[in-house]
Amino acid sequence: MAPFGIDPSRLQSLPSLPGQSATPQTTSAKVAAWKAALKPASFRGVAFFVEMDERETGRRAVTHEFPGRDIPYTEDLGRKARAITVEGYVLGADYMQKRDALLAACEAEGPAPLIVPWMPEIRVECTACRKRESASEGGMARFSLTFAEAGSAATPTATTMPGVLAGTKADDALTAAGKVLDKSITVAGVPLPVSESTLTALRALGGTMSGASSILRLGADIPGALARLANLTPADLAGLLPSELCGPLFNLAGAYTSLVAAFGPDHAQRASAMLAIAQAAPTVQAPAGAGLVRSTIAANQAAVAEYQRTAAVAEAARSASLSAPASRQEATALRSQVVAAIDTVLDTSTDDGVYTAMTELRTAAVQSLTEAAGSAPELATVRTTAVLPSLAVAQHVAPGADATEQETRLLARNRVRHPGFVPPGDLEVLRAL
Repeated sequence: MAPFGIDPSRLQSLPSLPGQSATPQTTSAKVAAWKAALKPASFRGVAFFVEMDERETGRRAVTHEFPGRDIPYTEDLGRKARAITVEGYVLGADYMQKRDALLAACEAEGPAPLIVPWMPEIRVECTACRKRESASEGGMARFSLTFAEAGSAATPTATTMPGVLAGTKADDALTAAGKVLDKSITVAGVPLPVSESTLTALRALGGTMSGASSILRLGADIPGALARLANLTPADLAGLLPSELCGPLFNLAGAYTSLVAAFGPDHAQRASAMLAIAQAAPTVQAPAGAGLVRSTIAANQAAVAEYQRTAAVAEAARSASLSAPASRQEATALRSQVVAAIDTVLDTSTDDGVYTAMTELRTAAVQSLTEAAGSAPELATVRTTAVLPSLAVAQHVAPGADATEQETRLLARNRVRHPGFVPPGDLEVLRAL
């Protein structure tokens, strides 16, 4: 069986056009011309073979017949929704894996691109899937697939700007974490070693934040917060709230508009950096048999570490909600990382305010990143078998799209050294839905 379910031997019996004689050379040339335009069939990125497809389309019309009048009036109500039926199959030694992948693609939620070899790509919903297997056709599964054109919503809908709700919940989480820090640290009426060690812990947190370049670039006022910590003396701590010193290292509430406009694409990197800072928070315990001074020092250091962990996770969730992931897969992975980090904070927190704020933040972040995943392009893998120019590859993987833009993405994502010579093998491409 030839690729795409097409048998070239049948082409020899094609009738000639009026006034033309069908010679083997002309027939072969015509076959080669249209075969070159064929594309591998797939749905939701899952490849399969196609034997035939049927498409139903036309115009929606209502015919009005009037009493006493012989001539009717047919009213045009617009184009009908396209309905597509595809007869396809999967086969080979690994046909069971291919079968299961196609079944999962048909059962997945939401619209996805359908590619039939001889037709332009279309965004559809799978409305029916029928699978057939038999003992006489071992190693093969046949499918009858029915699709409906997905289209788009025709009426405007009110939506919340991505990240706004998550940003508000992140502010609540930072406030709750700051309250826990203030009541957990003892800085008034303590011996000098306690004040010195507490100030050292606060400066160490500032040093951790300043070590991440992506944090500095997107921070609200990190240089000012670092300068303030550097000019403090241990005696100054007694008249200050620790949250006033640590808060500016994390909080971006006052810079939302400018951050979205200027640094939107960089928020995914900031989220990853914040998650790394949360994981780097030290675990502090008072040594066995420690006296009052050493126990107080350990308690203060543990409070600073806990604030670092909670605040960094809250800011990671905020940045992730403001980000624009390059693909659906990246949005899904970022969502999983943020949820896991928030769950870690929830597992260790004993404060009701922090628990409530982080739970609400998790819900808002999941909603925002789910919306981002739905609108992001899908990451697919295509395989080339020869050295090709990048523009030719871009035109092949995204017919009808802006080939120049697709080429730029292809070169950057796959780190191709020379655009004129893309080596054969697997390439990652972004396919818009």
